[in-house]
Parts: sequence; C-alpha cells; structure tokens
Amino acid sequence: MMKQITRVLLFSSLPLIYLACSSESTSIDPPLMWGDLQPGEYSVGYTSLFTFDKSRPAIPYSDWTGKIYPTDFKEGRQMQINLWYPAKSVVSSSRLKFRHYVELMGKQIDFNISDAEALSFGGREFISKTNDLGGNGSFTQQKLDSLIEMNTHAFAEASQVEGKFPLIAFPNGGSPAFNSIMCEYLASHGFVVAAFAGKGSDVFTSETSTRGLENGAQDISFALTQLMEWPQIDRNKIGMMGVGINSSHIVTYQNRNANIDALVSLEGGLLSSFEQRLLNGTPFYDALAVNVPILAIYAPHGSIDPSHIFHLKYSERYFLHFPQMTEFHFINYGQLDRFFPGIIGDHEGDIQRGFELASLYILKFFESILSDNETSAAFIRQGPARDVAEHIDTFFIKPALESPPTLNQLKDAFIRKGFDSIDSVYQVHRQGTETPFPFGMYADIRAWLAWKKDPEYQNRYRLYKLAYDSYPESAEANYYLGRYAMAIERSSEAKVHYRMALELLDKDLDDLSPEQKQSIRDYIQRSIKENGLN
Repeated sequence: MMKQITRVLLFSSLPLIYLACSSESTSIDPPLMWGDLQPGEYSVGYTSLFTFDKSRPAIPYSDWTGKIYPTDFKEGRQMQINLWYPAKSVVSSSRLKFRHYVELMGKQIDFNISDAEALSFGGREFISKTNDLGGNGSFTQQKLDSLIEMNTHAFAEASQVEGKFPLIAFPNGGSPAFNSIMCEYLASHGFVVAAFAGKGSDVFTSETSTRGLENGAQDISFALTQLMEWPQIDRNKIGMMGVGINSSHIVTYQNRNANIDALVSLEGGLLSSFEQRLLNGTPFYDALAVNVPILAIYAPHGSIDPSHIFHLKYSERYFLHFPQMTEFHFINYGQLDRFFPGIIGDHEGDIQRGFELASLYILKFFESILSDNETSAAFIRQGPARDVAEHIDTFFIKPALESPPTLNQLKDAFIRKGFDSIDSVYQVHRQGTETPFPFGMYADIRAWLAWKKDPEYQNRYRLYKLAYDSYPESAEANYYLGRYAMAIERSSEAKVHYRMALELLDKDLDDLSPEQKQSIRDYIQRSIKENGLN
C-alpha cells in the first residue's frame, strides 16, 4: 500500500519529474515509463522501415471520426514498419524521446512530411484517440507536451547484435506510440519486434468486418515478407500478438502461413462470438488450421468469454484473466496512467502492475515456444503465484488434441485406400472430440467425391453418416444424409432424416441463408412426393 501511495504523490505533478530526473538523458537504465519492468540482457535498437506494397494502391489517412485526409502518394499502399531489435552497446545521445513515436504516428501515410508537421499531426491524433478511448477530453496538449519529453528505452539505429532471434509481429493501429513499451521490453530479452498499422480497404482506418480481416491478413503478409530480409530474424521462429480485432487478424493470417509458431490475444476480440462469426466468414479460415499455442489474456467485458475459442481444440490455449484491467490498459496506457491518472478513464486497482504482469507472461510464453526455454515453459504452466491473485484471478490451460489430417491428406488417403481410410481417421479422432472434422470439410469432400469418384453415392452416404454423428442438430447434415440414403434405396432412413431436416431448418443452427433454406425445403418436399414417403 505504501508503494502505491508513494507513486501517486510522486507523479501527481509531472513537470517536476523531468526537472528532478533530467540526468536520465545520459543513462541507459530503463526509463520511468517502464515502471518496474526488468530489462533483459540486450540494449534495444530502433528503426522504421518506410515501404510500399506496390501491388495495391496508395490510400489516404482517415481518423476515427471518418474524416479523410488526401495524399499525393502514388507508389503503392504505404506500410510503415516499426522495428525494435537486440542491439550492441549504445550511446545515451541516441536515446529516443517519446516524441519520436508520436512523430511517426503522423507519418503513417505521408512519409515525406517534416518532423515538425508530423509531430503536430500525430500529436493531434494521439490526443484525439486517447480521449476517444475514455479520456473524455482530459488529455490535453499540455499533457502531451510533457509526455513527448519522456525517455523511451530505444536507441536510434543502434548496431545489431550478431546472430538470429525470434520475430514477434505486433500489428496495432496506433503503432508505435500505443505499444512501444512492451515492444522495447520484449526486444531487450532477445526478440526482434515489429509493429505496424493494419489498414482499411481504401483508407487508413481498418474495418471491423470480414473484409477488414482479409485486409489485415494481407498487410501482415506484406510486412512479414519485408521483415524476412532483416538479418537478425530467425525465419523459423515467428510469434504474433494482437489487441482488439488485431487478435483476429493474426489468426486469419496464421491460417495461411504454417510458419507461425505462437499467438497472443492481448485482450483481443478473438474471444468474442462476434469476431468468431467474422472469422467464419473469411474464405480460408479453418479451425483445424489453428494448431499453434495461444496465450489469451483477457479482462472483464460483456462480450469476451474464453469459451468462444474452446472449439480451437488443436491449439494448446493458456487463459489469464485480469479483473482490474481494461482492453487498452494492456498497451502503453497501462503505464502512462501513472503520470496522467485516468488518462483513458477512471479505474480501480493497480493497472501498472497488471500491465507488467501481462508483459512478463507474454515474455515467458514466447520464450517457452520460440526460444525453447524450459524454465519459461515451467513458469507458464505452473500459473500465477498467490501474491498476484488480485491482478490475475483465473488461470487455466486447455490442452491441444492431435491435429487430424488436412483435407488434401484425406483426399490422398481415399485415392490410395478408399473411404475406409477416412472412416478410420474419423473414428480415431472421435475418441477425443465429438467433432473431429469441421462441418465445412464435409461439403468440400462431398463436392470432390461428386466428380467421378462416387457414381453410386455410397461414399457420400458414408460421409454424411459421419457428419450426422458429429452434428446431429444440423439441418444440412440431416438433409444430405437423407438425400444420399434415398439414392442408395434406404427410403425409411431417408424419411427420418428428411423430417429432421425440415424441423431443424426453423431453428437456424446452420446459419443458412433464406435462399439455401428454401432450396433444401423444395428438394425434400419434391423427393418425399416423388418417392411416396408421406
């Protein structure tokens, strides 16, 4: 308690802090904004890559209100990639002030404006977005003027440490000013950390939609392609982290890139039914492909629940609940609140400690997987100690099941050994889960079998026996099982499943469109009439 009281007194008058601590500009110790975070063995270098995705057009900046700021850029889609990395010995004169990160917020789209123009524009955006996140007008220009003079723990263009290090990609719409502290912290412990803003289809601000997920995945793909040229990066050790909807962006991308080894949902929407629906709407999303460890850090929120990713059963999932935190306290605001109390709204509890614990667990998680650190793996698995129960009140692990074969592997097995091979795989994995195959896979296999591989419908009948076994409440599964039962002259069985399908269509468990429902009804009613199944 005394420590908390001391903090309040110490940071209640921010300008005095800088007078008292002006000698810090010649020190390479962690800055005040790091709080009690402990640095790793490396100094932290920093650089920004100003690149263009020339396969897509340039876009203008847009703020959260929807206002668009035109740009004259023609080279391609602007991608500013902010990079923190393990560095050799550094000189204090190269230490960056927070002003640099705010300037970079002003250069997300127009790379050529002056530092003064960028600071002015980026500063206005930082103030506006901070107030939109809960500051309600309390974060002023005067406070920003104090903030930008604070030291960071990054050193401009410092010499790289030789060797290879794991990469952590951290897409964030407010990078680097929103997520710099955690990026610096991870880099000091031996990671290359890349942060960049995913953008919308034709403006800077990304869309909260399936289309937005697709754009986010494309932006990540481009950024990682550029980063693979960075000499320190171990291309075989890649982790990703996302806050808010960016947690679904990284899963969307991981579905397409088997090189991704670990994911962190940092109070992300991944744990919401809404974003799960968005993911299911993307053309390439497949829950089977989410087969890497996930650390899910979450806070109290009406839409967030761990159960929304229980179906990702081929991923080992670690869950940590922080009862005193909110979504945006897990980025820089969790530490900046010490200097500007209520910077994004009132709160209870020690959110600085919450931020630091989240940073520690993220570090240990990535170390355990990307660096094969057994000590960190043991730390993660044992869960939080009792003395942090007020900060982390829930911890549990959902183990991963063995991943079943992919669609193409099942096709290959069928060609070699027939449908018995698919049935055998299903029965083996059925021991661990009620739904060994995702529902969409049945449609893929059905369409494939229809092309000269199942002239007498026996294989498609057997396929939908499996589908019905996993999804007995699915109108679609019952419909196809009835249809193929009828095709192989099992009329009594077809009648049962036709009737079940008609009843289940009204419950809408399959999320079918009105047109799809009507098509199924028409087919069933016609088949019943033509085959005398009344």
